[in-house]
Amino acid sequence: MKQRVILDYLVSALSSDINASRLSVSNFIEERRPEEIWKQKVFCVLSSQFSAHRAASIVSRITKDISFFDSTLSYSMIEGACSEFLKNPEIGYRFPNIRARQISLCWFLFAQIKDYYHEYIQSFDSEERARDEIVRTFPGMGFKQASMFLRNIGACRNLSVIDVHILFYLEACHNWKVETLTPKRYLQAEDILRKDALRYGLELNVFDTIVWGATRALKRKSTYV
Repeated sequence: MKQRVILDYLVSALSSDINASRLSVSNFIEERRPEEIWKQKVFCVLSSQFSAHRAASIVSRITKDISFFDSTLSYSMIEGACSEFLKNPEIGYRFPNIRARQISLCWFLFAQIKDYYHEYIQSFDSEERARDEIVRTFPGMGFKQASMFLRNIGACRNLSVIDVHILFYLEACHNWKVETLTPKRYLQAEDILRKDALRYGLELNVFDTIVWGATRALKRKSTYV
């Protein structure tokens, strides 16, 4: 009960500060450079079931070591190079072969639309439809990863990145809990968050950033709650 009261207070206070311009959150700026969009896609593949911090570090190295934009590299060559890179003991990645294949398949598809990627996203009639297509088309991209990817390149405002912190909030404040976050359950959770965001007059990407930060802060101080 104490956790719910404190979390409600934190989210409400932070949301009010955002609306009153007393506080700002990171702007999700539209990224149109193909190289930077590709880095975000690789990050979202590598961060699945893996530390986001470590995945970001790996992305900065793998995109320098492997010349993805070299048109002479075949799909199989890219897969082999990614696998060798991720297997390096200094990298310490958990799923080198699986992720190498996913990255190479993603590259094969991305390379065909890399110069007009935002136009591709905007060709869908909603952010949800764009996300569905990314999940369907690009290996290694579930709802969470696809939502994070679209947010990171500034291509969505109304999708949520649902992780353990967001699930903690949903359980504490809405008594909503699941053992497995299936696509159907993901959409249910997102609808709850969307309604909360609307109640505070915020876009969903801003609101769930607030929730993430508030929950993370609460969990860090949980010994005092």
